[in-house]
Amino acid sequence: MSIYRLFNHTYRDYVEDSEVLHLLNVIILSVAVGMFLFTAQSGVAFAGYASALGAGEFAFGLISALPVLAGLLQIPASYMAEKTGKYKKMFMVGGVIQRLSWIAVAFIPYLFSVGESGLWALIVLVTLAAMSGSFVAITHITLMASVIPGAIRGRYITTRQRVCTISSMVAGLLIAFALDYIPGFAGYTVVFAIGGVAGLIDILMYARLRFRDIPSKPKDFSLLDGIKSSFKIPKTRDFLLFWAFWSFAVNISVPFFNKYAIDVLSLSYMSMIVFGQIVAQILTLIILSRWGVFLDRYGSVPVMMISACASTVGMVVWLWAVPGNVWPLFLFNFLGGLFWCANEATMVNMQLSHTPKYGRTAALAVYAVLTSGAAGIAFIIGGALLEALSPVVAGWELTFMGTPFDHYKLLFIITMLLRFIVIAIFLPRVWNEKGYGLRKAYTLAYQDMATRLRYELSRISFRKR
Repeated sequence: MSIYRLFNHTYRDYVEDSEVLHLLNVIILSVAVGMFLFTAQSGVAFAGYASALGAGEFAFGLISALPVLAGLLQIPASYMAEKTGKYKKMFMVGGVIQRLSWIAVAFIPYLFSVGESGLWALIVLVTLAAMSGSFVAITHITLMASVIPGAIRGRYITTRQRVCTISSMVAGLLIAFALDYIPGFAGYTVVFAIGGVAGLIDILMYARLRFRDIPSKPKDFSLLDGIKSSFKIPKTRDFLLFWAFWSFAVNISVPFFNKYAIDVLSLSYMSMIVFGQIVAQILTLIILSRWGVFLDRYGSVPVMMISACASTVGMVVWLWAVPGNVWPLFLFNFLGGLFWCANEATMVNMQLSHTPKYGRTAALAVYAVLTSGAAGIAFIIGGALLEALSPVVAGWELTFMGTPFDHYKLLFIITMLLRFIVIAIFLPRVWNEKGYGLRKAYTLAYQDMATRLRYELSRISFRKR
């Protein structure tokens, strides 16, 4: 059965070519399989694994930053893709190396001692995975752009994201069960080994696919031209600047939410998965299709404004966090499930709509370099701030509405302020692909909702008569 029929969409009305429809389905199904690895490497499992290997706050920030900084390789990856045109081959080779690296990560405790040597092994392998992942990321967007019809881009992206959410939910429960009930490093080995194998299956599902209509570069087009054009084209330049500063503001604190829940709040892995990840994912499944329709109807900028503001305000619930208390985690992820999913859908939508047809990989490489560099710097600064602020805040002996105030909460306040500054300065400058500004978009949305409400009320009135 088609993925689209499962989610009650009408993509068949827009896709007459059965081969293209098959490609669209495989793109969704493959990432559903690969989500086990993505859930393991970016969630509580990796945070717990790094801590078990002996990583402190600064070391954890550094470990989180180095793989992100490996995204700088997307510039040479873009050059190779533009020069050779072998997008699929680069995607496949990079993906296989990336997945094999994570399988090797699973066996670090049995090959190296816990402490410095184990942490260095983790840094090397995760960085290798990220370096090869740069080739995957830069080519995958181009492959997707060659297939997805523009008329359904927002709905397709959100459908894919919903499938990912379901897969991640199942993976999260299995990972939490494994880590809570398989003692010691054996649990981490099981999680990352299975994740690596699932990731390999994800990549190999592309082996027999044929991608058509990938735009070829003009003969006189060079990577340098593509990079220059990224800053000469206003819509691309403003898109790049916003996401670079947004990446910095967000990632000062992002790596430390799970570490805070593990080290300070002393929550179990199952509590973190159920009250955190599962709550967010259930709400994402409920609301995400509406964000897709909103993207297609009103454009990226109005959606991003709502998502960014609401998810930033939601961070305030961490100020009430105390050891053993899961309610701040629950509320934070409740709001994240409603709004943060729109942030991710908007990011992909802008990558496709705000970059030029010719030289798209170059523009995406610039995007990756800026956002990865900003995120990597933010990780390191966040870890350094936590270690520097810890003795200072401890000496203040402050409380917030009866709950202890610690250095993590001060970091969360700092990132909230930075996010609002970025939203106010850079987001209004970003081009909206639907051709109108924020005020008109919200006016149209209000009119549509009012019309829908009047229609529903008239139906109720008619039934009563």
